[in-house]
Amino acid sequence: MEDLVPDTQFKLQLIDGETWVGEAWSLSTFPAEDADVDALRLATFTCAGGGDAFGFNGLEYFKPHAFRQRLFDDLLSREPDAVIAIGDHIYWDLRGGSKPPLGRRKSALIRWVIGAYLRVKYGTFDRDLPLIGSANEAVLKRIADEQIAELYGTRFRSTPVFFISDDHDYFENDDAEKDLVTFPADAFSRDAHSAVADLYYPALPYAPAPDAARSFGLFKYGNLFEAPLLDCAGELSLTDSLDVTEDNREGQDINNARLFPEAIEQWVLGRINRSPAKHFALVPSHPIGWTAGKWREWYPDVVAPRGFEGLVTNELNFDGATKGALTTRAQKYLWQRGWWLQHQRLVKALSSRQGSRFTFSGDIHAQGAIAIEASGAEDLPGGPVISLLVGPVSTSTATWPSFARGILANQPGWLRTKTLSATQEINGFTLLDITPSEVVAQLVNCGGHDAADLEDGRMQSVIKLLLS
Repeated sequence: MEDLVPDTQFKLQLIDGETWVGEAWSLSTFPAEDADVDALRLATFTCAGGGDAFGFNGLEYFKPHAFRQRLFDDLLSREPDAVIAIGDHIYWDLRGGSKPPLGRRKSALIRWVIGAYLRVKYGTFDRDLPLIGSANEAVLKRIADEQIAELYGTRFRSTPVFFISDDHDYFENDDAEKDLVTFPADAFSRDAHSAVADLYYPALPYAPAPDAARSFGLFKYGNLFEAPLLDCAGELSLTDSLDVTEDNREGQDINNARLFPEAIEQWVLGRINRSPAKHFALVPSHPIGWTAGKWREWYPDVVAPRGFEGLVTNELNFDGATKGALTTRAQKYLWQRGWWLQHQRLVKALSSRQGSRFTFSGDIHAQGAIAIEASGAEDLPGGPVISLLVGPVSTSTATWPSFARGILANQPGWLRTKTLSATQEINGFTLLDITPSEVVAQLVNCGGHDAADLEDGRMQSVIKLLLS
C-alpha cells in the first residue's frame, strides 16, 4: 500500500468475494523517519523453525509447536511494537539431495526407515525442476506450512515481524567437508529460499537495492532507532586459501572473502557512520562474539583434540560426545580469513560510532550477553561494544551445541570480552526497551533444554541489562 499516514492505527479485514473472513484486526504504521519518538519496545528471537516435536531414535530435535506458541504468547503479552526473527525459519537440510539424510551415520535400516517416513509425510524434491509450478511446490508447502504458517498462525497479525534469513533458510546447514561444501548457495538453494520468503514472509524494508530485499534491509523507528538486518549466508564468498594464522595479513586471496558482499558492507558502514538515529544496532544473522566451532563463523575457532594443530573438519555428530575443545591453533577446514577481516571492519566502525551502539544476533542456540573489549591485537577505538545472543525458540535435546557438536558455545579466542550475562543453552527471547536516554535489554529465559522437563515455553526468569 502506498502513501499510508505514519503513526496511525488501521483496521484490516479479509474478504472472500462478498464474505467477510474472520474478525477485523488493528495494525499501526511506524512513525515518520524523522519523527521524535519517546519509546520503542522491540522483541527478538532466533531459530524458530523445525518440524513439530520432530525427532528420531528417542531424540527430539525441535520443541513441539505448543511450547513455541506459549513462548510467542508470553512475548506478545509484553506488547512489543515490532519483532525481529533472526534466521533459521526453516530446518530441512538437503545436503545437496532430495530429502534430508537424517541418521546418515546410523545403520542402513534406520536410514531407510527415516527416508521412507520423510517421503511419505512430506515428499522429495526434484532438483531439476523449478520450486514453484512443479511437483516441488507441494513438497515446499508441506514443509513451510508446518514450520511457519501453522507455527505462527495469526498471533502476530497486529505486530510486524521482520524476518532475517540464515543458512537453514536455504535448505542447507553451513557444512564444509571434503565431499560437500554447501555455500555459496547453489541455484536450487537460492530458489528454495526465495520461494519460501515470497510465500510466507514480507521483504525487508529500505533495502540497499531492489533485488536485495530478501536478504538485507533496515529497521527504522523514527529518529530513535535504526538497525541494518543482514543475511550472512546466502551471498557469502570463498577463496582457495586455508591460511588462518594471525600474522598473515597479505594477499588478496586471503582478504577478499566475506559473509556478505562488499557493496552491502559499504552500505552498512555508511549507515553506521551517518545514521541520525539516537540508538543504533547491527543485526547480522550470524553472531558477533560467539563461536561453536562451526565452519561459517567470523572466527577461526574449531573443536579439536587438545594439542592438535592440524586441519580439522568439524562435522555435526548428534551424540553428545566431547570431541575436544575450542581452539585457534588447529585449522578449520575452508575457513576464510576474509570473514574475520570483515568482522574487524564492522566492529571497529561500530565502536567508533558516536552515541549509543550495540549488536544483537542469533543462530547459535543459546542466550547471553558480553562486552567486546578488544578484537584482535588492538583495543576497539571507541571503547567496548555490547553484543547480545537473543535466544532460540525451537531448540531441543539433539540440537544444542553441547549435544550436536560436543561443546558449549563460547567466546572466540581472538576476542577479549567481559561477560554481562552467562551464555546458557535455553530457549527464550530478548526485549529491548528503547527511549531517547537509554536502552534496557531483558533476556527472557523460557527453558526447554531437556525434552523431559516440564517447562512449557513460558518465562522461567529474566535478566535485565542497561546497554546505554
